[in-house]
Amino acid sequence: MTVEALSSNVVNYLVWRYLQEAGYGNAALQLSRCWIRDPETLPFAKNVSQHALVNLLQDGLWFDKLQSEAANVDQRYHFGRDHGRPFSVPNGALLTLDQGIPAHQLAEAEEANGAVQEPPPRKGGAVKRKRAKTNGIEPRMMNPQTNGDVMDVEQNGNTHVTNSVRAESEAVASEAESPTVAEIPISTLSIGQSTEIQTEKIADLAPNTKFDVSIREPDKTVEQTLWGTSSAPLLLTAGQSLLRLHHIPKHDATEQTNGDPGTGTGTGLNIQRMDLKLPMNKYSITALCWMSPNEVVVSAREELVNEIGETMKMNRLFKIFDAGENYSVISSTAGLVNTLRWNTERELLLSISTDGEKGSIKIWKNNDDSIPAWSSFTATAIFDAVWISDSSFVVCGIGLFQVYDVGEELTTQRTLETRVTWETLKYDASSGIIAALGIEGQTSFLGVLHPNDSLTLQTHVYPDPYFTGLDFRPQQDVIIPDPDVLPDSSLVPSPTPAVFLATCSASGVARIWDANEPFKYLKRLPTTDDSQANNIAFSPDGALLAAAGPDAVTIWDMEQIEKREVPIAIWRAQDWDNSRWDPGVDGEFSFGWDPDSSRLSIALGNQIAIIPVPR
Repeated sequence: MTVEALSSNVVNYLVWRYLQEAGYGNAALQLSRCWIRDPETLPFAKNVSQHALVNLLQDGLWFDKLQSEAANVDQRYHFGRDHGRPFSVPNGALLTLDQGIPAHQLAEAEEANGAVQEPPPRKGGAVKRKRAKTNGIEPRMMNPQTNGDVMDVEQNGNTHVTNSVRAESEAVASEAESPTVAEIPISTLSIGQSTEIQTEKIADLAPNTKFDVSIREPDKTVEQTLWGTSSAPLLLTAGQSLLRLHHIPKHDATEQTNGDPGTGTGTGLNIQRMDLKLPMNKYSITALCWMSPNEVVVSAREELVNEIGETMKMNRLFKIFDAGENYSVISSTAGLVNTLRWNTERELLLSISTDGEKGSIKIWKNNDDSIPAWSSFTATAIFDAVWISDSSFVVCGIGLFQVYDVGEELTTQRTLETRVTWETLKYDASSGIIAALGIEGQTSFLGVLHPNDSLTLQTHVYPDPYFTGLDFRPQQDVIIPDPDVLPDSSLVPSPTPAVFLATCSASGVARIWDANEPFKYLKRLPTTDDSQANNIAFSPDGALLAAAGPDAVTIWDMEQIEKREVPIAIWRAQDWDNSRWDPGVDGEFSFGWDPDSSRLSIALGNQIAIIPVPR
């Protein structure tokens, strides 16, 4: 395999760029003095992206990890988790490019005046200056001390220096020309921003995690969790023989429990729990949704054994009210319900069930009625549904993507042609865009239905293996200006706002897309320790993005994500012993934010962890 030769000029330039990006201006200045006057004049400089050295090192560590796994040997490079105290912008105020001043100009000022002066104010235009050059090559660059030798990379990982050989086609230096250098663009390296990417501390969320151990019962497991509203921030857990409300009070991060730390058994946490009443013994909750802060709808399947030992399964749809004290049966004929969606505007309950190989759609106008007001069937199974207005909803499933209208009758508005099995739907109310997660064979797909082309379901092969989740960023309230005080809007084209869509995969990568321009990819975000991400979700206020799996949770700040791709906070399961959290337990992983974006919950098997997120 041919490896691109690395010259010392390339290595020096990468180090020089890193020193400036990390805020070590003095070191960058000394390197340019000993090496080359103006590194930006090197012919390859324009090809070097921001943070190239760090990315190169990270790729090398990843390759070393893969190589060690393939050869079943130890990794060659391992630095441990304790990297010492982080250092942030130690000397970047004057000697870096945060004001757009190349380091060699600062050096000239220092040599001329005996001290480094305050950088002059940044000007709007570019700076013109002259420099003696020969055939376009700066004399300083031809100095033998430049050390432009090639470092050959041997297969054993060692390097050795060989003399560089000038190609015949290279120009021979001449003193005849002294052209004017073209305008030099002001540097885009910003120390304050770049330092955040490389040196700012990442918050560790593990120490303040609280665990609710109340579900450590043999016949109970958590399969779904659902946070309530801001007026009733309760956590609803449901699963095998389990339907329970948890009231988990908030505490300052410094507050300690009087009992076992982190278990939820001490008086400092004081979790209050209440089992919701159901007329069943051995059952499983297959779907649930909140109707109001005091009412919830659940679908439950009960296993019954008759006199001769035969097992029968009965499905029923319940409304639970009066803070869980009472219930009523909505239907005993709804089938095996896998999705429940509540329409607040018209108070309609949508249920999706599977009757054999077909999908069943039922809508209750009055949840006290045992017969649905509308019903319909599809030729294949339905896996998900979402309301997109007070009278329209979308369903998806095996080769299925349909839009329905609820009027006097339930009608199919349009059927979109597809061969993909669509498993999950998300809807962004502010833009009217629908996103979907699907699979065909071994290939994962991201789908987008845009209101500008409502007859075409646009699909894109997902770039990472094992596509697992997606979510839209909640849009903040938009203030519409008064058109009477504005110039003619037809003369001023308004920019199309980005609609942030986050996706994740079990391969350990999260991505951010602009759903308004399918499929415009904006960011690739590695998860903590490249751990699998089963779910991804924006906080309700839209400020944070979290990707979660059994092994780790990774949180990014959306306001900083353009300049800071590393997370602001992480949580690792390995920080706890298996008695608190065992990521290897079988079961459905569940994850969600509380209504005020200050905490998130993860659940697996009979384990629940509440993770405070500092703001």
